[in-house]
Amino acid sequence: MHRFTNDYSEGAAPEILEALIRTNDEQTPGYGDDAHCAHAADLIRAAIKQPDAYVRFVPGGTVANMLAISALTEDFEGPICAADAHPTIHETGAIEACGRRLLATDDPFGILTPDAAELTYQHMTATGCHTTRPAMIYFSNTTEYGHVYTRAEFDALCDRAASHELAVYVDGARMASAMTAAGGDLDIEHIAARADAFTLGGTKNGMLFGEALVVSPRSARGMRAIDRIPYLTKRAGAMTAKGRLMGVMYEAAFDPAKVNEAGDVPYWAYARRANACAVRLAEGLARAGFEPYISTNGNQQFFWATPAQAEALVDTLGCETMIAEDPTGAGRVVVRFVTSWATTEGHVDEAVAYAQTLV
Repeated sequence: MHRFTNDYSEGAAPEILEALIRTNDEQTPGYGDDAHCAHAADLIRAAIKQPDAYVRFVPGGTVANMLAISALTEDFEGPICAADAHPTIHETGAIEACGRRLLATDDPFGILTPDAAELTYQHMTATGCHTTRPAMIYFSNTTEYGHVYTRAEFDALCDRAASHELAVYVDGARMASAMTAAGGDLDIEHIAARADAFTLGGTKNGMLFGEALVVSPRSARGMRAIDRIPYLTKRAGAMTAKGRLMGVMYEAAFDPAKVNEAGDVPYWAYARRANACAVRLAEGLARAGFEPYISTNGNQQFFWATPAQAEALVDTLGCETMIAEDPTGAGRVVVRFVTSWATTEGHVDEAVAYAQTLV
């Protein structure tokens, strides 16, 4: 039975794998200084409508966050982020190891809000040099709990950051899911026009590995970050010798010759398919009697389950569980289901049919 553990559980999507095989015998310069990476960067610049953007391919999301945060801040500064942001709960102190303190708000569900960011900013600047100075805001789209930011939410965060001359960085490990979520009104061109930096995740969207770190040269912090990133990449051990592999994969993902009937290049098509399957799964689980923990229109879905149900779902469908306070007092846990480019409607219907046997 298909497993819903994560969106990087499978290998490469067909277009990606074909491109890797087709170019396998090529000899190219190393460390990303090759024609494939250059072409892929140009395709991304065209997609985001920012011809001057800096694009660097790195192997994973944690190192992308390390590079962006380190490059956009000084060692006595830090990013404002939600308490449940990825760097605070899933990166084993990677940002702190770079000499940067995470300045967490009390926002729930990993959704950064302007008011909480403002409160953290005021708290951290009240005593001047005796506290870490906020220099940027960090949030992921989608969030750890699948929230997709609206254009109004995004603009409000950018406006608040601008009022304090803070940089804006959007962790886009699941950016493709956010940009193709049903009902969403925030597009990648608008993010690129306002954020100082963001990533376009490949690891969780059909590629074997890889994240595209995009930095805008519009601000002084952005220009300084662009100068720093190559050195920080090397120091972090993330300057991949066979960097061309990421270039090849992003070329295939953003290939304008492979636009489908809906007008999507493969990168967006993979995520749109995953989102549609996730919504179908959520609807089926709700009909079966499972209660949503939080409603999302991205490729992560969260439901309450009894311990016995959760154990069965983990064993059979590969779901992951999360600890949360059950408002009913019944001791339920939260089960997370994640779809990917490889998930089909058949996989979803089979999973729903199995879940129905547990109710």
